[in-house]
Amino acid sequence: MEKKNFLSPMEGPDMHKELNPELFGEKKVAKNTAMDSVSAVGTSPNNYLNTDRQIFEVKAQNQALAEQLNKVVATVNELIKTSNIKFEKQHHLLNRLEQSHNGLATEAGQKITQLSQRVNERKSFDLKVQEMVDRHNNVIKSFEVRMNHLQKLLAEKEAQMISSQAALNEAKMEIARLKRL
Repeated sequence: MEKKNFLSPMEGPDMHKELNPELFGEKKVAKNTAMDSVSAVGTSPNNYLNTDRQIFEVKAQNQALAEQLNKVVATVNELIKTSNIKFEKQHHLLNRLEQSHNGLATEAGQKITQLSQRVNERKSFDLKVQEMVDRHNNVIKSFEVRMNHLQKLLAEKEAQMISSQAALNEAKMEIARLKRL
């Protein structure tokens, strides 16, 4: 791309810069100075053609930029539309997942509650059974204590009976001896 001259031809190393008024199709108002007369002599139809060509090139560049910008805008709009559709799908999927998760969490909570109730019932039954076993063991122990006591009593009575039998036998023998006398 060639470099375009947007500054007036009057500029030099000691001059200040100023926009070329012919760039936008304006004509410079003539002043009665020596510099203006030099620049007026330098203006020719070739400069106007050059300026027209530059304007045409700028317009063509503007048009190309506008077309590129329109393409970029269309692409961005399409990307936004696609992204919005994807976001909508993801949002719906997320909602379904949340509903599913909430349903599963509720169901799991109910099952845990039921299991907890069953465990508590089982513990209650186990406690009742343990109490019954403890009572039964206490009954058996008290029965064993009574049996031991009765066995001791029976052993004492048996000993008494044996001693009574021995005393009776002695008494019989004494009676028999006395009868003999």
